[in-house]
Amino acid sequence: MMAQTRVTTILTVYNEEVLVTRAISSIFNQTLRDIELLIIDDGSNDNTPAVLASIKDSRLRVIRGQRMGRAQALKMACEEARGEYIANIDADDIAYPERLSRQMEFLDSHPDHAWVGCGEERRDTRRNEHIVRVYPVDDMEVRRQSAKCIPYTHSGIMFRRALIENGINYDPSQPYLIDFEFFLRVARHHKVANLPDILTCRYVRDESFFQSRFKTSRQNWRLICLNIRAIHWFGLPLYFAIYPVARVIYPYLPNAVKRGVRSRFGLEESSGI
Repeated sequence: MMAQTRVTTILTVYNEEVLVTRAISSIFNQTLRDIELLIIDDGSNDNTPAVLASIKDSRLRVIRGQRMGRAQALKMACEEARGEYIANIDADDIAYPERLSRQMEFLDSHPDHAWVGCGEERRDTRRNEHIVRVYPVDDMEVRRQSAKCIPYTHSGIMFRRALIENGINYDPSQPYLIDFEFFLRVARHHKVANLPDILTCRYVRDESFFQSRFKTSRQNWRLICLNIRAIHWFGLPLYFAIYPVARVIYPYLPNAVKRGVRSRFGLEESSGI
């Protein structure tokens, strides 16, 4: 009987013919070799299928489907994953070489934790920012952060495949912030954490799928609702309700002021590396 693959990295892609090879290369350049990369091609109609077909690596598995949407594609990826652990990376981001090994080691040594994230380098062309962001590390602080904002980077998460087997997965009915809604259901029943290390680089751009498809105002209202859910589910003090309320005006603040607000919310940011 063959040993189980330790980590499946999932990547959902829709029309990313230019950037997807960068993300793929970052996974194949990991120090951890016992991996598979599972790509769900969500009905791309550009040259993405040909780009994926040109990559020859036994660790790559591609499933091409009709257009189903990001949430359904993520759900399918988790159901198809063969690894003991599942790590996500977005198609326009990259993972630094030690990301998968460091996160696997953490989950191996913390069997009471189901999810671990990491710090991120963030290159944001919309705000003209290049920063390094470190998220709260321990379980309680991550939960408290959930009342204020999203306490992790989606391109830097790893979780146990056992969650999927136990019925916790991305919900295709969610219109916005599908990963945060999934995270809250995980954290409701299991311990979660972030590593303080910068192990991924996230690129935020106007032309990205997420930014082009979702209106900022609708996303912000959805985030407020999920922040309130976190307060309820995690039994946080009632005064934490001030944070979701503050999000009502956050989108209208100048970028320089937003950075100060994020600092008050507990996100550690510094100039890019």
